[in-house]
Amino acid sequence: MSNHKRFEEPLITIGIPTKNRARYIQEVLKAIERLEYPREKIKLIFTDDFSSDGTFEILAEWNARIGRQYYDVVLIQERTNISQARNICIKHLEGKYLLFWDSDVLPPKDLLKQMVNMLERNCGVGLVGADYSYQHMSMRTRVLGEPMTNKATHAVYMGFTLIRREVFERVEGFNELLDVGEDTEFGVRVAEKTGYKIVWAPRPVLHLKSVSETKGFGRGFVGWLSYNFHVRGGQYAESFHKLPLLLKLRIFYYVALPQVLASFLFLAYYMGKIWILLMFIAYMLPALFSVIRGSNLRRGTISFFTFNVPTGVALSYGALIYVFKKFLRK
Repeated sequence: MSNHKRFEEPLITIGIPTKNRARYIQEVLKAIERLEYPREKIKLIFTDDFSSDGTFEILAEWNARIGRQYYDVVLIQERTNISQARNICIKHLEGKYLLFWDSDVLPPKDLLKQMVNMLERNCGVGLVGADYSYQHMSMRTRVLGEPMTNKATHAVYMGFTLIRREVFERVEGFNELLDVGEDTEFGVRVAEKTGYKIVWAPRPVLHLKSVSETKGFGRGFVGWLSYNFHVRGGQYAESFHKLPLLLKLRIFYYVALPQVLASFLFLAYYMGKIWILLMFIAYMLPALFSVIRGSNLRRGTISFFTFNVPTGVALSYGALIYVFKKFLRK
């Protein structure tokens, strides 16, 4: 006889923001139908940012055909960014948990049940989020290793993430000034303000977009850095007072990084002391460790130097210049 205590599946809400996802939404709807979870225990919230490719019409047809099998299906059209769309889902939350499910993600059919089971059995875990796998995984796996599973972290993606209702009762929703990186900001804030742990799910989900698109490189790497400097920098500056302490410190850290690097290189060149370079490495370690902590050594190190550092510098200097220009206009 099994020692595992059976549990009755609780009512949950699934929030799915959409905008121009006709390319993927049919597959996502089929994945919803395949879930190994009682349909009468699922409330679905679709928040559509006035898609122009027929996404909302597909959702409406699906709801008319199959929606009555679920506890409730709510279709909302409203002009939003991703953070505002997620907050709308929070406002309509019913049940014990809210699952954020991005409209270009396909999960294993039993993963939701596993994640609910994890939270039911461990009251200290507040968020369980799935890492991504991709259709063309060979190069990513060879370079970065397998997707993260069953590991504590400081933040997770919101592509397929289950969150306790109590989390939203203890922290505010998503920062509505942010249209990228809202998931990291929310996760860090939860980690700082509550005692809840954040962990990677037992298995990854299939992300239908490419690796580069998920990191913003659909704009090209230079375009991504330009976006961080000109757009995200302003968003972070405007919401600086709301940011969790870790993200505030990161801005100062990356603003100082080029000067620190130049100073250490200058001293190392003219003084020839290896310990000066070691001091610079020590300066880098705290930020590097925070990335590795929720990942692994190889993946975290590669991501830190190829993505986090250039993105962090561009964003932080964008925030600094934004504040400087705002001061001059006064």
